[in-house]
Amino acid sequence: MQNKATLPFNQKIRLNALKIFGIALLPVLFLSRPIMVEDSIVQEIVEVLGVFLAITAVLGRLWATLYVGGRKNKSVVTDGPYSISRNPLYLFSTIGTLGVGLMFGMFTLAIVLTLVVGTALYLTARKEQAFLEAEFGDVYKDYAARVPMFFPDIRLFHTAEVIEVRPKMLRRNLRDAFIFLLAFPLFEIIEVLRDRVDITLFSIY
Repeated sequence: MQNKATLPFNQKIRLNALKIFGIALLPVLFLSRPIMVEDSIVQEIVEVLGVFLAITAVLGRLWATLYVGGRKNKSVVTDGPYSISRNPLYLFSTIGTLGVGLMFGMFTLAIVLTLVVGTALYLTARKEQAFLEAEFGDVYKDYAARVPMFFPDIRLFHTAEVIEVRPKMLRRNLRDAFIFLLAFPLFEIIEVLRDRVDITLFSIY
């Protein structure tokens, strides 16, 4: 029987947990309003920043997927975004989560969302690290000693002249990335519903 550390982490557990969290969050978004004055310059800036971060997340995940697609848990990827961060997919997902929270104009919501998702992805990364260390030994340990787990070190950047892209894996990861883009129509729908029904149980800063 294989040791748990020698098995890759079941990503369905992470995805299902985040889906449940997202569904549970919908009533909170509908029944709350930002404390900031609507249509104020501050709220506009916060929402625009949120949009920028969400788009950054989509593009960043696409960039990372071009390098890791089809090779995750099969080899140690060290080029491109993986040369400056060991978990760029999770990094950009956390950035996107912060962006979604800010799009709704609520700082507290943005921080809570980011902490929950960031913690879940951090724990996932730790489990994956145990697998990769057991699977690839010193190769991965040397890589981990050079490259930070999340926050990128731009000075380390390097890339190969040619990379292998696998369309099936690219499509799968793009589907996950575009979840952040769903926040745009969701935001508009919730805004319309709140204005029509006019039910607000609490305000969030």
